[in-house]
Amino acid sequence: MPLFDVLPPDLFKPLAAPAKRLYSDLLLHVFHETFEPSAEAPRRADVLRAIEAFLLARESEGEEGDVPAGRPEERARAVYDRLVETGWMVEHRDRYLRLVDLDPEAAGLLHLLSRIERGETRSYGGAVLEVLSGLEGAAAHPDERSEALRNALRGAEDFMGHMRTVAVSLRQAEERILRQPSLRAIFRQFFGDFVERHLIRDFKTLQTKDNPFRFRTAIIRQATEMIENRALLSTLGEAYGREGRLDAGRDGEEEIREELSRIVHVFEAAERHLDSINATVARIERRMVNAARHMDRIAGGSTADLAEALRLVAARAHEGEVPVAPVLLPRILPLGPPHVPAPRRDKVPVAAVPLRDLAPDPAALRYARAKEEYVRRTRVTAPVLTAYVERVLGGRSEIRARDVTLSSVDDFVAFQRLRELPSIFGGLLSKRYEIEFLDERCANRWITCQDFVIRRRPGAHADAA
Repeated sequence: MPLFDVLPPDLFKPLAAPAKRLYSDLLLHVFHETFEPSAEAPRRADVLRAIEAFLLARESEGEEGDVPAGRPEERARAVYDRLVETGWMVEHRDRYLRLVDLDPEAAGLLHLLSRIERGETRSYGGAVLEVLSGLEGAAAHPDERSEALRNALRGAEDFMGHMRTVAVSLRQAEERILRQPSLRAIFRQFFGDFVERHLIRDFKTLQTKDNPFRFRTAIIRQATEMIENRALLSTLGEAYGREGRLDAGRDGEEEIREELSRIVHVFEAAERHLDSINATVARIERRMVNAARHMDRIAGGSTADLAEALRLVAARAHEGEVPVAPVLLPRILPLGPPHVPAPRRDKVPVAAVPLRDLAPDPAALRYARAKEEYVRRTRVTAPVLTAYVERVLGGRSEIRARDVTLSSVDDFVAFQRLRELPSIFGGLLSKRYEIEFLDERCANRWITCQDFVIRRRPGAHADAA
């Protein structure tokens, strides 16, 4: 629905009137003093008192030009009626009390204006970390925290919008610098607009070691793994439908896959936006270096002043002594201070250090072997998973998850990957086995999960190669 079909039709009339400064400041003042601190709707008398106090304070500050005339209570009533008439405030009764509240749509706009007034800035490093946390939360608890995926998508889109804002703002700063008529104005624009607004704030954030891109690889990897996990996509899609976040006629699994793909696209394109920002910054810095290098030529320089003075003297040489304005002739020779380069220091020779061949620490060797054994036992490959399925099936053609007995860590590691049979290893095992998820849940001393049935496809060999 369009924005102006949602907001009250006369909402912007006070903000476009001659007294727009009065109404904009008044709305923010009343919002902070009356509506924001209260959990309930304030009384009409409290709102009128807040408006009256604001008008008196504004008049005492010498800004009575936009304050309506009349007694204080009459002025407050007139301003209040104007806000009610244009849709900012809504009156209702609670028995004998007249209460006032903000219009719901107008309140949302006022919240946004309040954040802009306070100069609130968002930590985009925190925003990117929020995307990663949302993906991890949705992957770990798909039944309970599917909303975290939608929040992650919103955070990714906000971050990309911020990157575009930085790029456009830098290009505008470059155009403003180029339009300056003098050298002084060029440097003032460079340090005031570009350095303070962009280089020190947003751009510097993107160049530090704590920049938001440090989570980029982890986000892309996490989202890609979720796209390849059909069981997880199915669970998240069911949660979307159950919690009312799925449009009518939309497939839940397809909706989840599309949102994850959009997150991957955002962070794959982030590198290109940063390259564009760096290119703009390089152009601005190159122009400033050239301006500093040729500053005498830009500002006119003492050479031009001296030539003008000599022309004036030559034109009036027959008059004897010629009066010349002091600003035209330099009092000292136009020579700069000597610049003697410092001699390059000799490098300190590298001292020879004897090297010793140390025997490896037995504890370190045992630790390395233990790590290799841990990786071997926890890494599930296609042959390992195939051998486990065949051992579980035995001579049967199918088996339910609740009937499978887990007797070791190796069994648990393989069992918890069985639900990924349709997609794991590029769908290799789906050619030999099929899986059907049931409505019941199965539980053992190792894991609790959705019950399922694994069947050997007709014609599939029973070997574990």
